Amino acid sequence: MDNFLGLIGLAMRAGKLRCGAFRAARAAADGSARLMIAAADIGADNRRRIEAVCREYGVPLMYRSTSSELSRSVGKKNVPVVCVCDDNFAAAARKYDITGKDGSPNE
Repeated sequence: MDNFLGLIGLAMRAGKLRCGAFRAARAAADGSARLMIAAADIGADNRRRIEAVCREYGVPLMYRSTSSELSRSVGKKNVPVVCVCDDNFAAAARKYDITGKDGSPNE
């Protein structure tokens, strides 16, 4: 298993993750969000919505893995977005960021 996905699963079991676009947006609005992670294959509407929420509330955003991989790592179905609500888990997850600041892949 990918170390990043293992970390996400651990954060889920520790209760430090919010799954799904709606719950992630609520976490950003209430100030508990530390990092938003969206699947690389997320749909255009969800992408726009999550990017707008992250801009509005100043939450860092990274794109990583696929929806099916994220879903499997948290033990749920159809999870395109997760929100990390813990500083330590967020810092650890940022080490796996393979995208640039604008969301484009680093090459």
